[in-house]
Amino acid sequence: MKHTFLITLLVATVFTAQAQKVWTLDECIDYAIEHNLDLRKTQLARQQAEYQYKASKIAWLPTLSANAGEYLGFGQSPSYTGVYVSDNSSSASFGASVSLPLFQGLNLYNTAKADALNLQASEMDQKAAQLNLKLNVMAFYMQVLYGKEQVEIARRQVELSTEQLQKTQQLFENGRIAEADVYESKAQLATDQANLTQAETNLALSLLTLTQALEIEYSKGFEISEPEAFFANQEQSFDTPQATIAFALKNQPLMEAARLRLQKSHYDLKASKSAWYPSLSFYAGYSNGLYHYFGDNYPNTPIDEQLKRNSRAQLGVSLNIPIFNGMKTKYRVKMTELSIADQQLSLENTEKTLRKEIQQAYGNAEAAKQKMEAMVNSLDASRIAYDYAKAGYDMGKKTLLELNESKIRYHKAESDLLQARYEYLYRCKIIEYYRNAE
Repeated sequence: MKHTFLITLLVATVFTAQAQKVWTLDECIDYAIEHNLDLRKTQLARQQAEYQYKASKIAWLPTLSANAGEYLGFGQSPSYTGVYVSDNSSSASFGASVSLPLFQGLNLYNTAKADALNLQASEMDQKAAQLNLKLNVMAFYMQVLYGKEQVEIARRQVELSTEQLQKTQQLFENGRIAEADVYESKAQLATDQANLTQAETNLALSLLTLTQALEIEYSKGFEISEPEAFFANQEQSFDTPQATIAFALKNQPLMEAARLRLQKSHYDLKASKSAWYPSLSFYAGYSNGLYHYFGDNYPNTPIDEQLKRNSRAQLGVSLNIPIFNGMKTKYRVKMTELSIADQQLSLENTEKTLRKEIQQAYGNAEAAKQKMEAMVNSLDASRIAYDYAKAGYDMGKKTLLELNESKIRYHKAESDLLQARYEYLYRCKIIEYYRNAE
């Protein structure tokens, strides 16, 4: 019983500690980089490219092979001289050979260079995927922060509506307003409570989206901290769009990957053309054999003498000159040339897309900034209008309907400003993404 209590207490402590853990933005990004499935696929692709490069880099090494065999002959059997004899016999053979490519039209060199460039391109793909994942996690993280503040705004509106209902009831009891105003206040409180419930639901969905990006199971104990770096300075300053475009075209991993693949296709072309050139190889081999006769017609030579007598070594070079292979090389070269053209178009398209995205990012950031500044003025005006409406209602100069309309406008202005604030911050983070190649 005592042990059961201790185990239960330990489990409860662990789950409480997990529930109380507060995730920072950096922790979310690091965890996502380590566990995100799409990113892990890019890591596998990079490893495959690495193994391919290692295999092509050592293709010039000699190949060594050994062979052995045992054969039984019945009736007419071949002897070590090649003449068939009438006794049953057994023969064993063994040997080893080595071959070394001396020249293959620079095929091995060009293939290794192409695979090296492909490996570098895969590394750039992985880096680009990491940057994109960081940006996505940051967006989901900021959506959670936005949802938390929306909940706080909705909760304050419920508190205001509760206070207003209490005042309305007092005014009704004193005979200063009609009972309909009490029901109007109750209806407004119910609306604000529903808005609070919706805000809490949206926050839970935002947390779910973030945990899914991190590849972890969502639980109600999942909580994040508010990074001060987001809000320390909202007056962001950036280089001109042209400067950012120039930097991104030179340093963004996707651009570098496209350039590397274009270079790779040129080496692929050289490797394809190498099939038109002669190839030269070196060969060396050793072989031996043993024979044994089961009958009495032929004497068996001792093993040591057979090994000396049957020993055979070879050295040689072979030259292969391609003459005609059904036009296969020609069309392989043509297809590689088309691949170069395709990679060139991919590079130009990546550059075009990057320019467009950066120009849109600057335009969106400027629009978000102007919207945020306008919402600041709107909130100030709405707050003042609400204060006047509240004071007028307390003095009997404003109706409850007018007060609620002013309160709704105030609430909307708060929400609009909050949304504009986060939108502007996110747009700024996108521009930072293009200014950052790490």
